[in-house]
Amino acid sequence: MVDQDSLKYEAAKFLLENIKYHFSINSIAEENAEWERWREETDSIMLALRKHYSYDAVSHDTIKKIQAVRDTLLAEKNLPDILTIDSIAWDSTFISEEFLIRHIDNAFNVWKSNPYASQLSFEEFKEYILPYTSLYSYGFVNDGKRLNCIFAPMMHIDSATTLKDCIRRYNLTIGNLRNINGQNRRKSAAGLYDMYVHGAHDCTDIAVWGCNILRACGIPVVVENVIGYRDFVGKHFHCSVYDTDSIKWFPFNAESSLPGNFSFDSPKCLNVYRNLFAAQKNTPYFLHRKGEPVPAELSSPCILDVTSLYMDVHSVTLPADTTCDNRLAYLAVFNAHSGIKVTTWGVIDSLTNTVTFNNALPDILYLPVYCTKKGYKSFSEPFYIAIEGGNVQMKHIPGVDKDTVSTSLLLTRKFPRKEKMVKIANELVGGRFLGANKADFSDAVVLHTITEAPLPQLMEYKFNRTGKYRYYRFCAPPQHPHANISHLEWLTNDSYGYENSEPASRVHILSPNDTKHAKADGKVKLLDKNRNRMTWAKEYDGNMQTAPGGYPNITLTLDEPQVVTAVRFAPLNADNGIKAGNTYRLNYWDNGWKTVGTNSAEYEYIEFCGVPANKLYWLENLTEGKEEMPFVIIDGKQCFIYDNIITPAVECQVF
Repeated sequence: MVDQDSLKYEAAKFLLENIKYHFSINSIAEENAEWERWREETDSIMLALRKHYSYDAVSHDTIKKIQAVRDTLLAEKNLPDILTIDSIAWDSTFISEEFLIRHIDNAFNVWKSNPYASQLSFEEFKEYILPYTSLYSYGFVNDGKRLNCIFAPMMHIDSATTLKDCIRRYNLTIGNLRNINGQNRRKSAAGLYDMYVHGAHDCTDIAVWGCNILRACGIPVVVENVIGYRDFVGKHFHCSVYDTDSIKWFPFNAESSLPGNFSFDSPKCLNVYRNLFAAQKNTPYFLHRKGEPVPAELSSPCILDVTSLYMDVHSVTLPADTTCDNRLAYLAVFNAHSGIKVTTWGVIDSLTNTVTFNNALPDILYLPVYCTKKGYKSFSEPFYIAIEGGNVQMKHIPGVDKDTVSTSLLLTRKFPRKEKMVKIANELVGGRFLGANKADFSDAVVLHTITEAPLPQLMEYKFNRTGKYRYYRFCAPPQHPHANISHLEWLTNDSYGYENSEPASRVHILSPNDTKHAKADGKVKLLDKNRNRMTWAKEYDGNMQTAPGGYPNITLTLDEPQVVTAVRFAPLNADNGIKAGNTYRLNYWDNGWKTVGTNSAEYEYIEFCGVPANKLYWLENLTEGKEEMPFVIIDGKQCFIYDNIITPAVECQVF
């Protein structure tokens, strides 16, 4: 039997040997007695509730009454803002001996007493329970003893019957703590105190605090991060818990989900990295050549690629550039914010002049690059991995070649139609526009029926019959009773001289041949009896991304019967078409993104001349929006890389 004191010595040695790799960006300048008293009051309320209610039985009304009192006290006390230090401090400069002793003692106590930690080997314990921090550079460090003393009495994890129940108790406890105090009144982050209020907590904060608190109570948890997403900008931090019985890891979002309910498929995730305390020698931090830059997203010395635990990964070998002096190469993906983002690395074999990437994912457009002091340098053509008949195939993008011919492009979108939005449009087929003079529509007349799925643009339906009606209504089809219309205008001829009218919006124009529709056509839109409703209702607010989909109908109520001759409307959509008045920049891939030019859109299309033909293109909206995706032109159609080429879900867009 190993002496526990000798193990504590080894644990302290482990922390001290690796502390040099860790720094903190945020810390509290000094503890504030008033805020600490406020936290202790919250804890006492929570503990009192725990004596009378089970974890999920605290009623909403009870919490609301407590919160009302807490809000009043908070306002009366006018607690000062918490002073924080937002600068880099190496952990070795402020972590004290007393801190480490308290922390290590608590880690050993929960390791042996908690059933979910007791089966961990010492090596596992050192990474999954022992560390005082769970994310390189995060800050706001608290020792495990303090966290255990605060949260363990509220959660009673030692009596939980499953790991899932442990996480459930944590989620409910933090949710109730936040609900007791309501919304954050502070302007800046405040570490532990932020666990007691609702506010601007991003996934990083949620994952780090969830991991640190659960570890302090004896649950083996790590913080992992998805380095990015295939289709979208951003990354995500989450927790993963280790089940010693099944010897498996189960990801979850602290505070909001449970192990087993986490998916890496929707949206499609890129590589997953685990954040450890010990330095990992097989990382770019250690592998790069002296003077060779390392991409920021892979610069931590304490990351471990664990993608293979959750997704199928494959090995890919590419020829290396013999003129490059780098030791590392990277697989990058498209990123709408920066153009490219690296996701995994490989070491260049100088003997074979090749580089192998062991953690490549299928159905991802990869841009092979080196990292240089002047930026990224491409060294191979873009490609993707396809699995066909169980075999791994490396494929290049169709419609791309090295021709230097120039062409002109007319484009109508910067991002493909989303499959969900196509489904919503299809479900509007069968929807009817009615006219009636009775409020209950018992005398309703069908004025028009939608027979084809509408496109994501403002279009016009002329009514088959007209008459004077006081009430007009859109009725969604009964099999899909959702009024997913994001823009709706009830049109009439301005010759009627109705006072309750305003100028109508023009239909969207997708090509130069349609510009004739931009001319005034003598139509105006009627306003509802409740004029205020025309400013806030989702079908009238001008936002393509909102619709009253929770309701089956949309009704226009007039003071007296009036004639409506047509409607102009658009289905709910992600608003990723070209927008008149916005400025766009067109880029193409040629050993890196190169710019064709910048134009402003007058209508719902944009034209660029003198464009290198047969390239991979990227259209940026410089005015608004975040969703963009590379595309190629095939048979005169704008074909987006993922939705039309790699994993076809919708048809290519005619431009």
